[in-house]
Amino acid sequence: MSGRYDAIVVGAGHNGLIAAAYLARARLRVLVLERREIIGGATVTEEIWPGHRLSTCSYVCSLLLPEVVKDLDLPRHGYSVRPLDPQYFVPFPDGRYMISHLDTERTKREIARFSEKDAENYDAYQAMWDRIIGRMRPLMLGPAPSPAQLEAAFSGPEGEEDWRTLTKSSVAEVRDRFFESEEVKAPLCVGGVIGTNAGPRDPGTAYVKFHHVLGSVGGHQGAWGYVRGGMGEVAEAIASSAREHGAEILTGAEVERVELDDGGVRGVVLSDGRSFEADTILSSADPHRTFLGMVGEERLPQELVEGVRRLPVKGSVVKVFLALGELPDFEALPGKEVGPQHTGAIVINPSMDYLQRAWEDCARGRPSQRPFLEAYIQSATEDGLAPPGRHVMSIFSQYAPYDLAEGSWEERREEIGENIVATLAQYAPNLPGAVERMEVLGPREIEEKIGITGGNIFHGEMRPELMFSGRPAPGLDGYRTPLRGLYLCGAGVWPGGAVFGAPGRNCALEVLRDAKRG
Repeated sequence: MSGRYDAIVVGAGHNGLIAAAYLARARLRVLVLERREIIGGATVTEEIWPGHRLSTCSYVCSLLLPEVVKDLDLPRHGYSVRPLDPQYFVPFPDGRYMISHLDTERTKREIARFSEKDAENYDAYQAMWDRIIGRMRPLMLGPAPSPAQLEAAFSGPEGEEDWRTLTKSSVAEVRDRFFESEEVKAPLCVGGVIGTNAGPRDPGTAYVKFHHVLGSVGGHQGAWGYVRGGMGEVAEAIASSAREHGAEILTGAEVERVELDDGGVRGVVLSDGRSFEADTILSSADPHRTFLGMVGEERLPQELVEGVRRLPVKGSVVKVFLALGELPDFEALPGKEVGPQHTGAIVINPSMDYLQRAWEDCARGRPSQRPFLEAYIQSATEDGLAPPGRHVMSIFSQYAPYDLAEGSWEERREEIGENIVATLAQYAPNLPGAVERMEVLGPREIEEKIGITGGNIFHGEMRPELMFSGRPAPGLDGYRTPLRGLYLCGAGVWPGGAVFGAPGRNCALEVLRDAKRG
């Protein structure tokens, strides 16, 4: 590698790789610098124990833009996603359960076991989200929309109501509008708090739910799926597309600072002293790490520094990874052989009150006594992820605060993980005896391992007041920054986080437009 490039991308997470691939396809000479020894950022598959491969941060796929999949020809580079079916299995403490299927009519029959009225209202509920998605999705393919664009998008019949739902409502309020059964409401509300420091009754959580129903898999709107080989294969496919067009990717290359010259960028210096030059730098790192770390607040306008500091970034997500000697045997749907209870998401959230109490524990600085869980056993439907006769389970859990009121994460990590396992064991009593190995990743470990400030999986809260022109800071609603040649392409900018790809794609297209303007 020589020292000068047309563009340097900081971070080989999926957004950084997408941006690099678009720029390389436009025949720019591109270098991607990744601090870890593996690419993918939070989109990785790792062998945690010999023979056990897990998607350690992101774990299922839905939101990845079809434009990105098509433009970068990702299936040819190995990207393959299959929808979960069932989508989720929800056991309840009284021994009943509910299963959501890809087939809407089957799902409605499941709902009817709890409420005929709720089954009748399900189509109207889905139609509401389809309507809001139709209004919003075109606005997510470019910089944050202007007030005029939003007004036009939400004009016409039901526009005012849809805007209020999107930006003002709690996810609990939306559920109460359509459904009466607590068992139906409970699993439908969890998407409103994923990655968010809020409870289901907090205004704005309907926006978070919208973000999680925005995607599709296999033509099924709102569905989620497994990527064959784990989520790391998303990053590998994007990297393969980028390399095919000449992009260079360097791992073990942590950027220590961005070099400036006359109000613009001129290159980067790595922590080991190496340096590379470019007049265009795209950072997929979070805004705090980019502005307050690699650039330095002394070289930025004070109002930008203050705005970035106000972006809430302390996460409350815990990931627990398990090596299992056998599958969980649920009291609601018994069996240790692979069944529908094992092949999709296993959701532990029996009521909205349960989820609210879990959040209230966190708000007081305590790990949730009874946390909300989503568990996934990809090895139940795919060979090669665990040794024969064994399985791997990934548990996504909320909540456990970045700042604990008592003790430290180092002291309490195992205790917090064991409580999460014990919570799931209330529904599958054989689980503790099936666990052969366990690893716990809290927000501080996510921060240290992945390099995300505060361990926030979205690079900052995604409540509506922090989106649009407020992301990542007031007045910084595009991908350009006040420093000439410096762009942001990560989850901390519009339209936000998850394995989405819109920030990386949109930023690269803005860079190319600027290049055409000279």
